[in-house]
Amino acid sequence: MKPLLAICALAIVISGISIMIPQQAAAADNDLFQQMDIGFFSVGGRATYYDPQEGQSRWFGGGQVRLYPFKYLAFEGSADYRREDTAGSRIHTYPVQVSALIYPLGHTRLAPFLLGGGGWYYTTVKGPGNFDDTQNRFGLHAGGGLQFFLSNFVSIDSTYRFIWLEDIQSKDQNIKDKSFNDNGHMITVGLNFHF
Repeated sequence: MKPLLAICALAIVISGISIMIPQQAAAADNDLFQQMDIGFFSVGGRATYYDPQEGQSRWFGGGQVRLYPFKYLAFEGSADYRREDTAGSRIHTYPVQVSALIYPLGHTRLAPFLLGGGGWYYTTVKGPGNFDDTQNRFGLHAGGGLQFFLSNFVSIDSTYRFIWLEDIQSKDQNIKDKSFNDNGHMITVGLNFHF
């Protein structure tokens, strides 16, 4: 049920962004499969929704940088932030991900893509009894997305990824060892500037 709610929220956000698109950009070219000349590099901010298997589903923020060395392939580096309050512990996570994006149609105005990669998750855990621990975890992710080029210089995108992560180690109220399964669904909505 949570992923369905996240997808509905994502659709509302994308609809709101598309209303803000100037009419000139929409009327300039109605061909959704026109190849775009987007340059080699883009940078942008994004909203991130994370739904872990154990824990709270919430929106957070982050940023992404993409390199486009080939027509059908791009590379993305991203950094986000998220916080989790669970079982008397507060968990701060800073995911840094590297992904390969495969564009089967090239860089068309409306460009679907597949993605996959890995990430490093710097995690701090604070809990009862002055428990304070820092963990560095590795995780893999795979998914897909859709990117819409408003022009050769600006695009919006949305992605879905499933993330496989090592468990978070914590302590509960009774100072017993406990681990939390942090695998989950991640949805992003981003605004990119191309150079």
